[in-house]
Amino acid sequence: MRVLIDTLAAVMVIGLLAGVALHMHRLGGEQATHDQARFEVARLQQQIHRRAALTTAENRERGYPQVIDPEWFQGNLPVNPLLGPDHPWLEVASRSQRDLKHPSVRIASDASIACFWYNPFNGIVRARVPSDVSDAKALDLYNYINECRLGDLFADDG
Repeated sequence: MRVLIDTLAAVMVIGLLAGVALHMHRLGGEQATHDQARFEVARLQQQIHRRAALTTAENRERGYPQVIDPEWFQGNLPVNPLLGPDHPWLEVASRSQRDLKHPSVRIASDASIACFWYNPFNGIVRARVPSDVSDAKALDLYNYINECRLGDLFADDG
């Protein structure tokens, strides 16, 4: 009987340790995904600044390219790993949004919302976050990925 109890205790400890290890592994994978999203935003931003420095007729008026050409990335288009491939790649801000630093919709709540938002009037790119997390986690994630400090996920602009 004692051997059975000791065996069950050992199995329970091993199961608990395995659960903790699995949880830590998932957290590490989640952080890697967040870091990749942050890197992709920075890669987009870098290309925009590079193209703006070329001072073509297209971007003299605004200072930044009007559109982002996928060809700039030579087949290695930035992706938002937080959102699925069914989302459009990029939304370009309209003239009425020219003063915005953030899109009015920061959470991709359905597949019609683009992974990235670009404002050609100020050269800012933002990545959207998934809708399957709490508002607090979405705000933290949005701030981390886009390297900003919004206090409210749903404010008009930050």
